Amino acid sequence: MANDNLNFRKPHMTFVDGYFYMFDDDTDMLLQKTDDGVTSFSFPFDTLMSNTVDSIEHDGVNFWSMEDGSADDTKVIRRWALDNYACKLQSTVTLSNPAHTFSSDTFSVEHYHCTISGGYSEGDTIITVDVDTELPGLLQSGMAMTIGPNTAGRQETINIQHVAGKVITLADPLEYSYINGDSFQFYNYLWMFNNAHGTNTSTGALYKINAYSGSVIATYPGGVYKGVKAATFSEITHFTELGAVNSLMYVKASNLLFININSASLDYYGSMAMDTIKDDEVSIITVYDLAVYNKNVYRLQRFATYYGATEGWATYNYQAATFNSMVASIGMVASPNIIAANGTSVSEIIASVRDQFAQPIDGRLVYFAVDSENDGAIVDGQEIVNTGSGGMSAGKAQTTYRAGEVAELVRILARVDQV
Repeated sequence: MANDNLNFRKPHMTFVDGYFYMFDDDTDMLLQKTDDGVTSFSFPFDTLMSNTVDSIEHDGVNFWSMEDGSADDTKVIRRWALDNYACKLQSTVTLSNPAHTFSSDTFSVEHYHCTISGGYSEGDTIITVDVDTELPGLLQSGMAMTIGPNTAGRQETINIQHVAGKVITLADPLEYSYINGDSFQFYNYLWMFNNAHGTNTSTGALYKINAYSGSVIATYPGGVYKGVKAATFSEITHFTELGAVNSLMYVKASNLLFININSASLDYYGSMAMDTIKDDEVSIITVYDLAVYNKNVYRLQRFATYYGATEGWATYNYQAATFNSMVASIGMVASPNIIAANGTSVSEIIASVRDQFAQPIDGRLVYFAVDSENDGAIVDGQEIVNTGSGGMSAGKAQTTYRAGEVAELVRILARVDQV
């Protein structure tokens, strides 16, 4: 069975409102495809591409592309917008500095989505934003904000003149009217996973870059940032103890890592295990790009493993994952793990059930069984046990094995249904 879908010719993608997009730098088109690979539309560029696009992103309003610059050790990041059935260049940032070797396969755009508070009319220059208290600190004078669409489908992008708490003074008056709850969006920083720190190519670094000027705000060195090919930025809600948080995320080997960009040391919110291992259980499947929509994760790959067998394609296709908690592993321990074959000795068996975020899963039935040619067995009434909740028992189910009267190697099996 063939499981290819998008059949993209380029190793990048983004996802917007049910459609996948690819920058085709050969034909100078932004391609729009449905999830079965049907090309639904193509938007010609108003500015011809000069180099191969490495990575693309969408911030809710704009498309962004990253490519090599005309000189060595440089990168060019462009911002595009769809206008009158064309993809039009809005701005260009060239990363060129003799103190830095810019060599990267992926980047992302820090962006935020909220709503306005109250109604506003054409000509107004002051609006109030309905946001959490920490968000206005991310919005500064000189940045651009997009308000709308309104009930008539109109939206506009206006520069910010002044920010005071949640009150924003606009550089120009509104062209349209808006009501309470209409969308308010903005971007501020680019985050680039660089294969060098400064000019040191033996390690990597995460670069924080002003999306308007292209100036490097900060660099965070570390080998973990080297060789990264897929990243994105999105609001996530699957870490229940944190609530909704905005996270930069990237793929490293078979894990999706979530970075708290508001922490000085770029702490992680957590990690998500992914099925990006070939059927030899050793080789890692490369993820070339990444997109997130609500609970859905889309990975762009050339290989995928289905039911224990790895399949490869000549083109790039998406593989789906979910932020919904799913059983990812069951770990078991027997204590003691050696007992006498006397028909009475027992061993306590503990199964730990965890999801793709390595978090315990509570309230899940675990079905225990014994792989034995003799008479060892699970104690009656303990074949099906619920995982506990809270404290040391979280995600754990305990049962008892009673030895038979013939010495043998016994395997205890545990099964959990994916419900």
